Amino acid sequence: MPEISRRTMAIVTLSLAAAGGSLPRLAWAQEFPVRPIRIFVGQAAGSGSDVLCRYFAEEVGKLAGQPMIVENRPGAGGNLATQAVASARGDGHALLFSTSNSLTGNFFLFRNVGFKLEDFAPVASVAETGVALAVKGDSAITDVAELTTFLRQKQGKARYGAPTSTALTAAELYLDLTGTAAVRVPYRSAPQALTDLTGGEIDFFFVDAVTGLGPARRGQIRLLGVTTRDRLEAAPDLPTMHEAGVTGYELGAWFGIFAPAGTPASAREKLTQWFVEIAQRPATKEFLLRAGVEPLPGAPEALMKIVAAHTETYRRLASAGKIKPQD
Repeated sequence: MPEISRRTMAIVTLSLAAAGGSLPRLAWAQEFPVRPIRIFVGQAAGSGSDVLCRYFAEEVGKLAGQPMIVENRPGAGGNLATQAVASARGDGHALLFSTSNSLTGNFFLFRNVGFKLEDFAPVASVAETGVALAVKGDSAITDVAELTTFLRQKQGKARYGAPTSTALTAAELYLDLTGTAAVRVPYRSAPQALTDLTGGEIDFFFVDAVTGLGPARRGQIRLLGVTTRDRLEAAPDLPTMHEAGVTGYELGAWFGIFAPAGTPASAREKLTQWFVEIAQRPATKEFLLRAGVEPLPGAPEALMKIVAAHTETYRRLASAGKIKPQD
């Protein structure tokens, strides 16, 4: 009887040891992420934001061990995608690939965006760029000064495209600094505005560098100036707006990742680590620079400082009456 008890105890001990050895693997298997991660982008497929989002989604998905699925929700200046993430479950499996308008400028451009900044938890900044002033490729206008003269001659009847709040703000800042006026034409996406620009339906618009550099190289559009403080490494011959004669002009654009508020810190920390790691890679820098974008790897705190600075820019323009909310 004692012998049986000892054998039984040995079997039980071995069984527990085996089970105990599998527990860490079982717990690890249930850790974030446990299914594909959806990342929402507020612009159409093929737009600059979409191109960048898909690059990061593919690379981060490899690190996460789960696919990252891009969901395009164009419309309302990015509000539709932002609303989708604001209402998603805060478990890290729904993310927002945000441009500088979604969580800054849109609060001043729309009376009701359907979300609050507090609905989101910052994850990481990944890139920054400028927007470029574009006219039709075969236009007689060859520089910013000629466009300014054209606008004065049109006496407020010229038309410009505004697919995003960044494009709208860039245009209104240009019009304000040059003392000119033009009629705003809203668009759901930059590619739509590009189509109308090449077709002569609008006279100019500010296009993000990722979307605009390709058509410019093909001669479909002509870029006159970029809104950043310094020239783009991908387009060193393109002057800044300040260099082109619009004194004091500077307006950048950024791309960042946000999760719904309440997302566990453990999930957010992993996401931050993955996105920052990808943004820091030499291969990523090479890819971004070809697209006219600069890497901007940053932790959540750095991202929120960027949000605060850009919000203040929009606040100043709104207070001056240069941008007004729409329904």
